[in-house]
Amino acid sequence: THSMTGGGFKAAFDAIVASFEAANPDISVTEIVFDDDLYQDTGLITQLQSSEVPDIYFQWAGFPVSRDVEGGFAMDLSEALATDGWKESFVDSVWTEGAGTLVDGVPYMIPRTIDVTTTLWYNTAIWEENGLSVPDDWDAFIAAIETLVAAGETPIVVGNNQLWPLGNWASHVAARVVPPDEFDAAFSRQGSFDTPGFMRSLELMRQLHEAGAFNRDMPGLGADPAMSTFFQEAAVMHPIGSWLVPMSQDLAEEGFAYDHFNTPVIDTGHPYPKSAIGVVTGFMVHDRSPNKDEAIAFLRHFTSPESQTIWAESGALSPVRGVDEMAEMVPQMQSLAAMLEQADALVPAPDTKYPVAVAEAYYQAAAYVAAGERTPEDAMAWLVRTVEAMGPQ
Repeated sequence: THSMTGGGFKAAFDAIVASFEAANPDISVTEIVFDDDLYQDTGLITQLQSSEVPDIYFQWAGFPVSRDVEGGFAMDLSEALATDGWKESFVDSVWTEGAGTLVDGVPYMIPRTIDVTTTLWYNTAIWEENGLSVPDDWDAFIAAIETLVAAGETPIVVGNNQLWPLGNWASHVAARVVPPDEFDAAFSRQGSFDTPGFMRSLELMRQLHEAGAFNRDMPGLGADPAMSTFFQEAAVMHPIGSWLVPMSQDLAEEGFAYDHFNTPVIDTGHPYPKSAIGVVTGFMVHDRSPNKDEAIAFLRHFTSPESQTIWAESGALSPVRGVDEMAEMVPQMQSLAAMLEQADALVPAPDTKYPVAVAEAYYQAAAYVAAGERTPEDAMAWLVRTVEAMGPQ
């Protein structure tokens, strides 16, 4: 079960499924597909708790993996990965504790993709028409937004009715101004959000609002309609993840030109001024699956160099060694791979590494300010009260 409903990812996945079935005629693969928002909210957990569980299911690394292990849904993959050097076929970073594929050192996820969860995609034609260049720092970024507003453009479109689209980016902005230990302490409830660094992050959201950066319907718009708005050239920029590239095959008109840049540098004195925000996603085997051997066989096929080349060429960043170098990737994906290579740190999306309720509280606070509904001071007071009301950790 997964949430690939269309685009290049779905076509590539279906091709890999077909090749697996051709090589294993005694095994058939049934795909149970949900819209992304439904999958996250209710679709997956309903399936995991059902009497007929999915053998394999898609998941985000980090906190969701830990939650699934605690819930008894996740199979220990240590033995499978130790066979024939399978574990060593992946890049080292996916097996670090920060990657979120392990729980207490035990692997529970087969990595599928290393996703950049937010970068700033922009319409290159409109950008050039307004004489803009990629901003080197935050001040230049704000100046570019003001230029676009003066030209009658909507600078940035965000569909934030689920909170995570703006929340992920706002968290990356926070990670650029909040000391790393302070950032981790607040989201893990070992410390407070009521710090100068987090207050500054909210003030930066207010600066964006006051510059006229966002679409007015941001709070009620969905993530998918916002992406469509970008591809329809009704907004110049769209902060979202690397999955925009394969989705462009379905949503963009032929000849639509776009590129991306990382969140501009905000504080040169920060330990990680050029971080990227990203997450490992992957597949897990349900611990109650009646077809574990077949599930492992499919996942080995999916992560083979041949299958991963198909996967990477659909617009994914592969976690398997050497694949991104072998695959014929579109320029946007090559640029993303270069951005990850140049980044001085990989910041996790908070709703994948930390308790979701805490992450969403910060996302809501940032959304209040970005939409002009609260001041940074009021949003901070609301955030602190909300986290405290969650009770003991």
